[in-house]
Amino acid sequence: MLSSSAISRIDQSLKQLPTLGGICVMADFFVDRFVRVGSLDELVTKMKNKSAKGGGGSIRGIRQTEIKGGNAVNLGYALGLLGANVNLIAIADSLPAEMLRSTFAGIPNVNLQLVKGTSGYTIAFEYKDKGREVNVMVSDAGDLSSFDGSSFTQENKDSISKSKIVAVTNWSANTKGNELCERVFSFAKQNGARTFFDPADPSDSVQMLPGLKSRVFDKGLIDYVSLNENEARVISKVLLNHDLPQGYSFDDLTKTATILSDSTGTIVDIHTRPISLSAKGKDVIARKCHLVESKTVTGAGDVWAAADLSGYLTMLTTEDRLSFANSAGGLYVSRESAATPSLTEILEFMRNDSNH
Repeated sequence: MLSSSAISRIDQSLKQLPTLGGICVMADFFVDRFVRVGSLDELVTKMKNKSAKGGGGSIRGIRQTEIKGGNAVNLGYALGLLGANVNLIAIADSLPAEMLRSTFAGIPNVNLQLVKGTSGYTIAFEYKDKGREVNVMVSDAGDLSSFDGSSFTQENKDSISKSKIVAVTNWSANTKGNELCERVFSFAKQNGARTFFDPADPSDSVQMLPGLKSRVFDKGLIDYVSLNENEARVISKVLLNHDLPQGYSFDDLTKTATILSDSTGTIVDIHTRPISLSAKGKDVIARKCHLVESKTVTGAGDVWAAADLSGYLTMLTTEDRLSFANSAGGLYVSRESAATPSLTEILEFMRNDSNH
């Protein structure tokens, strides 16, 4: 459990967020439908039975929720609730665009800038597999799939140039992700901004990773990288031929983080269920996560990343930044629904939690 002095220190730093300049986040928006099932095998069996008896029909009693989604939108929303000034550039039109406007109408510190195009759609199946909460997402990336940033308006460019930190998310769903990162991060660096990269699951985009290294990492265009263990596993294998075992130890995770940080020239943050860590070269700092029952899985990484980004903007120590991010993620996953926590709620959780 964190000491009261540490929590007070984090509290005082984070309350400065509204005065510290903007964070620009881009560019994916997905309409997310959460489907909660007890067992994926059971659902598939029911579907097969329905198709075999008359060619289809309804499977009732499955809890579902439809909300705004996408890494950029979730990240921007979470940052907004923490009090940061956010310039959110997102791809959407028609009814999804109205959904976004409605979502952010009550958060005046988020400046929503819509790039006209088809938003993405995701069905997220959440279920338990061998006692572990998992989520499998079936996605259509929409116009994000070929978004290189060449259509940015002057307003978009002004937002990038005036921000303190510029973040690109969901690189993996974008076949032009390397072009977007090279364009945006080069422009951001020219204007003195720090840069933050969260690739999402790169398993189906491994052919793009060598280009990401040569066009973006090797040019020193990224300052901070945020990954979960699977993302770290895939990237380190493709770029460095390094294996992070499925049943990894803390030493395995530390080695992977330091190798990635050395190779990319970035600070690499890895968040997992039991622990999170931050590597700068061979220097690694780690913090245990909260022991909570996981009730909501999808979107947890975006909440964690928002808290992590807030820590960078407010210049928290690495220890405090990881502790705050772990608390934000722990509170989020412990909730029955995908409700993004505010700064006040996270601080209260930190004060009351005894399993840390």
